[in-house]
Amino acid sequence: MSGSVFPGWPRSSDDLVPLPNCDGPKLEPFDFHGPQKIEFLEYIGEGLHAHVVKVQIRNRIYAVKLFRFCFDDDWLSPDYDMGRKDWEMMRAFYEYAEPFNCECRAFARLKEAGHEDLAIGCFGYLLLDEEHERKLLTQLHDHRIEFNGSINCPGGNHDEGPIRERFLGPDGRPPPIRGIVKEYAPPGEEHEFRQADAEKMLADVKKLQQLGITCIDVAARQVIGGRISDFSTAVTTPHFATTPELNPHLTPDMRRAVELQTFIHAKEDYLEFDSMIRVWNREHAKEHGVITTSAFPGHKGAPGLCRYDFRRKVAQKRVYTFVDPRLYDWKVRPRKGVKNRRRPLRAKPPLWIYRCGENEGLANSLMSASTKFMGIEWEYRDGRIFPRMSDPDTIALLARN
Repeated sequence: MSGSVFPGWPRSSDDLVPLPNCDGPKLEPFDFHGPQKIEFLEYIGEGLHAHVVKVQIRNRIYAVKLFRFCFDDDWLSPDYDMGRKDWEMMRAFYEYAEPFNCECRAFARLKEAGHEDLAIGCFGYLLLDEEHERKLLTQLHDHRIEFNGSINCPGGNHDEGPIRERFLGPDGRPPPIRGIVKEYAPPGEEHEFRQADAEKMLADVKKLQQLGITCIDVAARQVIGGRISDFSTAVTTPHFATTPELNPHLTPDMRRAVELQTFIHAKEDYLEFDSMIRVWNREHAKEHGVITTSAFPGHKGAPGLCRYDFRRKVAQKRVYTFVDPRLYDWKVRPRKGVKNRRRPLRAKPPLWIYRCGENEGLANSLMSASTKFMGIEWEYRDGRIFPRMSDPDTIALLARN
C-alpha cells in the first residue's frame, strides 16, 4: 500500500503526538517517565473491539485496553461499494470512527471539558513496542490473544490477508498494537446493578451528550466502579456524522441527512438505556427487585409531539430526545498552560425536537423502541466524507410526503 492508516512505530517517545489526527479532541500519550516498561499481571477479558489486561507500570496498577484491528463492518466505515483498499479514504474515516480513535476522542473531550469524573480514569494511549508485544503473547498465551478480527471471528482476514497487514507503514511493517491506559477497578457483576446506579447512569448519559458525546453503548456491563468505562463506539463532535461544517460542499439535503443521523444517534442512547433496564428486570428483578427508572415512559420509545398547522390544515409530526449534542462548542479550547475549566452542564437541558413534516412513517420510526438499524451510509469523494444520497435507506429516511 502507498500509505498508512494506523499510527506507525515511534523511534522514541518524542515521536508520539496526541491522537487522532483530525479536528476535535485528542488524547495525549501515556507518560512512562522513560522507556516503555510494562508488567502484565492478569488477563481481564475481551470485547468486540479489544482485550483488557491488568498491568503494573512504575509500581502502580492499571487496566490497559489493547485494541484489535477490527473488520470494517465493526465501525462506522465507508459503504461497501466504495471499495476499501484506498488508504486515503480509509484514513479519513479511521481518524473519526475506528474504535481506538473513538475512545481517544471521548476521553480527551472529558479532560478538555473538565468532566473526567463521568468515566473511569484515563491516563493516555500507548503503542505497544515489539518487545512488550512478544512478552504479552508469551505470558498470557493460555488466552490465545488475537489482534486481527473480532471476538466472534478472531484471526479474521480481509480480502488480501490479515487486517493488521492491509495498510503497512513506511518501513513495511504492520502497525503497532494500540492501547489506552485506564484506572484499574475490579469489574462488578451485572446483578449488582441497582436503582441508584440506573438513575446515575441516565443522568450521566445526558451529561455526556451535552459534552457532544453520543453512541455510548449504554449497558450495565459498561459500569465499573459506578462509572462508564468504554467509549469504543462513541461519536464525539466534531464528527462527519454530526458536524456539517467539516464539509462545506454538503448540499442542503446532505446537511439534513447529517442532522437526522445525529438525532438518531442521540435518541438511541436513551432507547438502549430502556432496553438495558427491561433485560435487567427480566433476569434479576425477582431476586433483587424491580428497577423503575426509564428514559421514555414505559420503556416503549418517545411519544410523539403533534402540532397542527392551521394554515396548511395538516398535522406536523415532531419527535423529541433529551439533548442536542451539536450545542457543545467544540471550537472553544483551553489556552496552553491554563488548567482546563469545567464546562457548565445543565441539570435539565432543553429537549431536542425533530420536525418530521408530514412524514408519518419517519415519525413513527423515530418514536419506536429502537432506531439502531436506522442510519445513513457514507462515501468519500474529493478528499471529503459525504452522506451517500443514492443509498435507498437514506432516500427513504429523508423522503417527505
